[in-house]
Amino acid sequence: MIDWDDIRFFLAVARKGSITAAARDLGVNHSTVSRRIAAFEESMGVRLFDRVSSGYVLTPSGQDMVPSAQRMEEEALSLDRQLFGRDEELEGTLKVSIAGPFADGFFMEQIKNFIAQYPGINLDIDVSNDMANLHAREVDVAMRATENPPETLVGRRIGRLTAALYGPKDFIVPGEPGAGQAALAPVTIDYSTGIRNWQDQGWFKDMYPHAAGRLKTQSPETILKAIKAGIGIGMLPCFMGDTDPDLKRLPPYRLESLFDCWILTHADLRKTARVRAFMNFMADAVAPHKDLIEGRRPPQFTSASASTSAYAAE
Repeated sequence: MIDWDDIRFFLAVARKGSITAAARDLGVNHSTVSRRIAAFEESMGVRLFDRVSSGYVLTPSGQDMVPSAQRMEEEALSLDRQLFGRDEELEGTLKVSIAGPFADGFFMEQIKNFIAQYPGINLDIDVSNDMANLHAREVDVAMRATENPPETLVGRRIGRLTAALYGPKDFIVPGEPGAGQAALAPVTIDYSTGIRNWQDQGWFKDMYPHAAGRLKTQSPETILKAIKAGIGIGMLPCFMGDTDPDLKRLPPYRLESLFDCWILTHADLRKTARVRAFMNFMADAVAPHKDLIEGRRPPQFTSASASTSAYAAE
């Protein structure tokens, strides 16, 4: 009879094409994976992988085995989710994946409150901007900003992530006394995988015609720190920028709508007490602050007229 653990190791290597990468995913050392694959091939009486310079490549026999192995994996994972889904205890570990921006400041304050209210639940938090593999129960709940949650997941939409342009609180904007030419040519910090091409848009070029893009990052947390350090100006989610006393919104006070914010879980887990408690708590805790997430919290505008036009749809 085939051991399910052998199938797990086989699929990990097949997907990664590397013993080292598979070991990292499985949480074991390199030699364990190599030994298990060799023993599995010997027990099956067939070579499943060719060892080449670039890694491990499936042989025709290995390719033929993949669909059956995947079906076994789905059955095992389904059973695991069903058993966990019947857990009615408000105790134990809850694995939560949080997108980078949600792991700081405002959202972390809500998580602190959850921990205080549910002393029996221990949170295991993974900070990741990738869509967590809830299907394989790598995590139980995920907080994500996305337009298209996978159909296999269920959850609650908690708002629309919205961004604005921010600078240090002492930044002198064009048109203000003492601004000079320097205000027209600030260094910009670009969120390279987030708000695309905002520096090329007319609303920005009209206000800052000589701006220079000198720093690019994939992390809004890094943008926040860079702005506070005085490196330059950049776009940030409003819940990050508007709650930091060292930052201020900059003209033309344009809001950029990004993604829906979701709290997600697998359908098999939604009735689990710990999952239900976390999802309901976070959704209810965030609801009164929806204006903050969606950029309607009054920021530090330079004039009343500016604040009136800040939220006009364009």
